[in-house]
Amino acid sequence: MRTLIRGEIRNFTPYFKASIEKGQLVFRENGNLLITIDTGFGGGIALPKEVLRKMKVILISYGVFKLATGDEIELPIFWGKISIRRYEIETWFTYGEFLAGMEFLSSVGTYLSFDFKKREVKLMK
Repeated sequence: MRTLIRGEIRNFTPYFKASIEKGQLVFRENGNLLITIDTGFGGGIALPKEVLRKMKVILISYGVFKLATGDEIELPIFWGKISIRRYEIETWFTYGEFLAGMEFLSSVGTYLSFDFKKREVKLMK
């Protein structure tokens, strides 16, 4: 199995680092953005509006999302690209906090590993 993305666990919160480069979200260990791995979010990637504005994404639809509070909210859905190592992957984005959801994680990798002793998280394939 090969590690695609390696991240950290801080205060029991797992995250990957990323940056915006040439209009894409690029996952890299020295990135300046912290993307929380949210196993309770069934979606793609959520990013703040100001970050999505820097990306080359296309508005494709609107979707209704159920929040942890139980409230439902309608948000725009965008299509764009991310980069992991040598791979370029198309996925969907929406507005929100810096989150990577299960649909995105499962489309990229096959195994998500949490090592709380080492404070490390890995997405592997």
